Amino acid sequence: PLGEAPAPEVMGAREAVAEGAQRAADVKTSGPEIAVEEVATPRQRPALHGLPLRRQLMTFEFAFSISFLCTQLFRSNVYLGTNKELLRDLGDASTGYAYTQFFAASLPASAIIFPVINMCLEHRGFADTFMLTVGLGVVWNAVALVRNLPFQLLGFAVFTNFRAFLYCAHFVFLTHTFGSRTSGRIQGTISLLAACVNFLIWPCTMVVDGLENRFTYLYGFLMLVSIPPGVMVLLLRRRLSNTPLADCRRV
Repeated sequence: PLGEAPAPEVMGAREAVAEGAQRAADVKTSGPEIAVEEVATPRQRPALHGLPLRRQLMTFEFAFSISFLCTQLFRSNVYLGTNKELLRDLGDASTGYAYTQFFAASLPASAIIFPVINMCLEHRGFADTFMLTVGLGVVWNAVALVRNLPFQLLGFAVFTNFRAFLYCAHFVFLTHTFGSRTSGRIQGTISLLAACVNFLIWPCTMVVDGLENRFTYLYGFLMLVSIPPGVMVLLLRRRLSNTPLADCRRV
């Protein structure tokens, strides 16, 4: 009959259809909002990424990179170039230059501490890693000032790890700070100036040549050269504390 109420099965089907239609409408309405929200929040990255090269060259981060690497490479290359003469003055000739051979063999041994460098960068960040590099540089420099041949073995071990920390921390800092698009050109600029600074090695060695205890004066000067990088690391630490995104440390 026309006035008879619908069966319960029919009512249930109608309610199911209405509920499905409402869900479809909700999804259709909320879909664009979700998409817009995802597009509006891009992945965060350090502030210098994507900037023109000229603007990157005018930043503190570039000044830090170029001053730190140039001074530390200068100190490292002076030690590499004069170490054989230092050991000979300490009596290495009587051992058949065994200590000179130990020094040459120790240089590639730093490869075994790469996991340690990675952990240091990941858990302590740039500031502590660079400060540790400065500290290692002071240690091998201080050992070179001691007039004791067997004691130089400690300097060899510290020096090879110093160079590993220096190069690893520097190149990670460049890529993380400036981005892959410009880090190669920035490193080329730094290498050009570092090569010019290395031309000062010969005048420095000529000034002390002929002096009594010449290596005391030479390595004493290198110890003074290690002060500016330490100051720059302190300034870098302050900047990284204000911009944690610029650090490589895992939070």
